[in-house]
Amino acid sequence: MTITPLRYFLLACFALGCASLAHADIIVTPTFDPSNQAAPPDTTDYEGNFYDFSSTFPPDPITIGTFDFTIPTGDQIVGATISGTFGDVNIPTTAVTDLFVDDGNIQVAACDDPSAPCAVGGSPVSWSYTFTDAQFGDLAGGSIDFTAIQNSFAAVVVGAPTLDIQTVPEPSSIFTLAGGLLAFAACRRRK
Repeated sequence: MTITPLRYFLLACFALGCASLAHADIIVTPTFDPSNQAAPPDTTDYEGNFYDFSSTFPPDPITIGTFDFTIPTGDQIVGATISGTFGDVNIPTTAVTDLFVDDGNIQVAACDDPSAPCAVGGSPVSWSYTFTDAQFGDLAGGSIDFTAIQNSFAAVVVGAPTLDIQTVPEPSSIFTLAGGLLAFAACRRRK
């Protein structure tokens, strides 16, 4: 059986279409802001400075860090989750605090009760937030800030925060696959 140029083209369309259906996960950790961390700065967890009410309350919002990432060209975001822990391996609790992304517009976690395990427990407490479809546009720029508002004395401690973004190719890639399959079927039928 000889392969004609049309069949090469159809086979290429089919292969490109199959490859375009791949699902990508972009998992990133933030670049922490060392200027407001306890010394020496940690690179995997955020351990803030101790707040003792000696300055005005509430303290200014704390910049924990920034998540930087790249969405592949032609992909669209279909899901995103940010997660971490209150407390870390060094300090298992945190001050009463609220965590935000996108300049304080999206609250992703809260440790609001001073008697809750996140504030007094003996081990880190997990938290997770799933972005809504309407919030995917906030992630399209390739960077999102991560901040905290501290609501009590002590230090803000956040362990191993990660941002997981799921992307898929735009629908036009699927049309390439469908076009290749239809053309291949038509070619087979002609014989």
